[in-house]
Amino acid sequence: MFHLHRRSLIQGGSLLVPALWAGRASPLLAAQTAPATRARLNVTENPFGPSPAARKAIMACVPEAPYYVEDEHTLRDKIGQNENLEREKVALSNGSLDALSLLSSDIGRKGHLLAPQPTYATHLNYAQRRGVTVRYVPLLNHAIDLDALRQAITPETAMVYLCNPNNPTGNMLDHDKLLSFCEDVSKKVPVVVDEAYFELLPPAELMTASSLVHSGHDVIVARTFSKVYGLAGLRIGYILAQPNRVKQLYSLTTTSRNQAGYAAAMASLGDKAYLNGAIAYLKSCRNMIYDICQKNGLSFLQSHGTFVYVNTQRPAEKMKTALAQRGVDIRVFDAPAYQTWIRVGTATPAELELFGRALPAALQDVPKA
Repeated sequence: MFHLHRRSLIQGGSLLVPALWAGRASPLLAAQTAPATRARLNVTENPFGPSPAARKAIMACVPEAPYYVEDEHTLRDKIGQNENLEREKVALSNGSLDALSLLSSDIGRKGHLLAPQPTYATHLNYAQRRGVTVRYVPLLNHAIDLDALRQAITPETAMVYLCNPNNPTGNMLDHDKLLSFCEDVSKKVPVVVDEAYFELLPPAELMTASSLVHSGHDVIVARTFSKVYGLAGLRIGYILAQPNRVKQLYSLTTTSRNQAGYAAAMASLGDKAYLNGAIAYLKSCRNMIYDICQKNGLSFLQSHGTFVYVNTQRPAEKMKTALAQRGVDIRVFDAPAYQTWIRVGTATPAELELFGRALPAALQDVPKA
């Protein structure tokens, strides 16, 4: 039986996996008796948790807690070796969000930022609060419209932002078209490619835009250990970019890395066995969400991320409220063409089971749009 307290599930995350991998037809039907206090499906976390090696590294670094991380070079070098890049093209960040927010607000001072809609926009909203203008280009058939983005670039465009796979739709850009777009556009303005979920792409090592950094293009690839590596609470990520962009980011940062996050990232990076397990777990969670949607007659988009975008056919904000009243948090994105869509994040089986119970009642409460 699964205990329904979220933190207990996360701490024992690896114990959940065998039941899911053993071919059970419906993991949601596992015996569960007490209601979960809350289903946090509004965020994109990985309850599979850190790798065994990362857990050991975190515990081992406790004696270093009184001290600042003195040397970031080892992790930067390890990342660079994986990507065939020099250290000068790698910068660490407190999650990828800090890097995205700081660079967007700084680069954006020269004009406006250009991005698809809907997409991940926390850093773009941050830039707007700093006085930067953001312009959006609608998706085409739920996919990022690279041609429309190209046409929307003006002399005032300071930066183009792409999330691949896109959040919240989970769609993956055609790789050749993405590379062609970045090669062309980066001659005029920098292009940020947010690869927060790239480990989930098939196969990830071939779907990254990092080769453009190697060949000297003004492309900034942002990645994080928060998602597939299960280290969201330890706040560590990185960018791959030209040396001038690395220097630009470091000129804007005000904090050093934390010991636990640094140690966990060092232990996690490239752990293929762990990644295979985490990816299988996350795919099982996505399948649970698909199953719930199908049982309730809702359409959804097949996703390469740690979330699923669902068309409720009802006002999304009202659905958000109706689900919250039943202990389920989901996220709504500001996009004119997606006013009935909600994003449901992967989570523990118990949280998804609660979503499965709450959804029919919420649908009944909210009239169709």
